[in-house]
Amino acid sequence: MINLSITPQHAARLEGHDNELHALVRAAATEDIFGSAEKPPLNLSIVIDHSGSMSGQPLVEAKRAAIFLVQNLRPCDRIAIVCYAAHAQVLIEGRPVGNGTEIANAIHSIQPAGATALHDGWMAGVEQAAQMREPEQMGRVLLLTDGRANRGVCNPLTLAQDAARIAATGITTTTCGLGAHFDELLLLEIARSGQGAAYYGERAEDLIDPFREELELLSNLLARRLRLSLTPGEGVGLTVLNRYLQENDALILPDLAEGGEAWALVRLRFSERSEQPVDRLLLRAVLDFETMNGERLMAGPTSLHLPRLPAGAFAALQVDETITARRNELRAADIQDQARVAARARQWTEVERLLAEAEREAGDNKWVAESLDGLKRIARRRDVEGFSKEAIFTAQKMRNRLAASDEFTPSAWSAASEAERAAYLRKKPAQGRRFDRSDDGAKG
Repeated sequence: MINLSITPQHAARLEGHDNELHALVRAAATEDIFGSAEKPPLNLSIVIDHSGSMSGQPLVEAKRAAIFLVQNLRPCDRIAIVCYAAHAQVLIEGRPVGNGTEIANAIHSIQPAGATALHDGWMAGVEQAAQMREPEQMGRVLLLTDGRANRGVCNPLTLAQDAARIAATGITTTTCGLGAHFDELLLLEIARSGQGAAYYGERAEDLIDPFREELELLSNLLARRLRLSLTPGEGVGLTVLNRYLQENDALILPDLAEGGEAWALVRLRFSERSEQPVDRLLLRAVLDFETMNGERLMAGPTSLHLPRLPAGAFAALQVDETITARRNELRAADIQDQARVAARARQWTEVERLLAEAEREAGDNKWVAESLDGLKRIARRRDVEGFSKEAIFTAQKMRNRLAASDEFTPSAWSAASEAERAAYLRKKPAQGRRFDRSDDGAKG
């Protein structure tokens, strides 16, 4: 059902030297895990911030995006609608969507008012998701806000711990921030600990993209709760370059959807001496996961063994292009994190230096180059909040995205080609802007 593989940067070890080798561990569906069976119903709670700051176009677009999602669910899918300002209010208790008319009317009725009791609203959404799901099925809470939690539980550590605790029960949390004033670190950590996705919209009209992407992702999920266990060979140092959460020494990979692959890039370091085996074990991987019907399965184990070669033959080996691209993306992501800190300190000369460094690391990776161009434009405006959000969401996408199984080579990327992909597999050039499908393609 899931093919687990390890691809090395090059196909041998360098004899008589210290080695540094990158390897790409991939998990991809080899067939539809459901076959001809009907996929189980989704169990989704939409939680909408309607505090005073959402007044006007932000709330109009939030309601439009929520109604779009409802209208594209199956009648058997289950949904609850919660709104929150100073207090949480359950507008629609968890139920099958049916024709969606009553649900859409309830969403239309939401009006702006009050403070931002984010935790209360979120917990009400969690409670609804828990009530309507079967024990073996997943629940999902989609939490939207344009502000910062200022009523009830507000401590970021407590919120992240709650997200992890709730995810362990089978209810995951996706977050969506809007505008310039939400707490991006908080929403990213809730989504990360809650094992959901994290999105943001720079403007109100950008909100439809996150809702579309979340809908397509949930509708095409094949496996969830992926846990990747990696064991290095004797004398091999192992570093995972993505920033995945860990659970009992296993990496928590993104949920797997149709056409995608979950992946981890690792760096292996080891000394290669004559007493080492000719065909040396460098890495062992095993994956366990759940189908959408709650069955726990395993892929692997699979192992990486490489022969050793003398320097002349080793130098002639080809380097895997995908590994080079992913490594460059991860390096660029790390540099963007540094640039974000510099922007927060209003050190714009340092920001410009770091973006130039990230551009050099990108090489011929057109997606990274296009993303960096967007960050440069924001930096020239000296927009601290805009830069901070775009930099951190772009870095997060480069590190932890579900990649397309047939991903284009880095130099062949274009917005037009990405427009042909499912929304959850697209490498958008701007994470906070809607993906424009006009003119035979898209521009962030």
